[in-house]
Amino acid sequence: MEKVKTVEGHGDFIRSIIVHPSEAYVITSSDDAKIKIWNYEKDFSLTRTLDEHKHFVMGLAFNPKDLTKFGSVSMDKTIKIWNLTTEGKANFTLNGHKASVNTIDFYKGDKPHLVTGSDDHTIKVWDYQTKQCLQTL
Repeated sequence: MEKVKTVEGHGDFIRSIIVHPSEAYVITSSDDAKIKIWNYEKDFSLTRTLDEHKHFVMGLAFNPKDLTKFGSVSMDKTIKIWNLTTEGKANFTLNGHKASVNTIDFYKGDKPHLVTGSDDHTIKVWDYQTKQCLQTL
């Protein structure tokens, strides 16, 4: 139970942390509206900072069907899909929630779906290939 490393990089509260299942990456999101990608095999060096969100970044999730992709959700009411292997810009943004988006998860079955939960009291099911909202619960 020893601390391995202290890393400083965000300017505000950390909201989400995900660890890549097979690569040496840890991804963090924060109230500073940034996502940071760290390489833990290189002394937790900062690989990239993503800053397209306009408000707190509340949640992160890897796409289990394509581990080069991950999603983020924010209080700016957006869902962004990112590619781990390319620089800077989100692949695309999904819009549809009327309030802060707090949580995201990808469907682990055979469909290209993800689910988001929001302060607008809804859960939305999205098809990330067609970029359409399939269902609002």
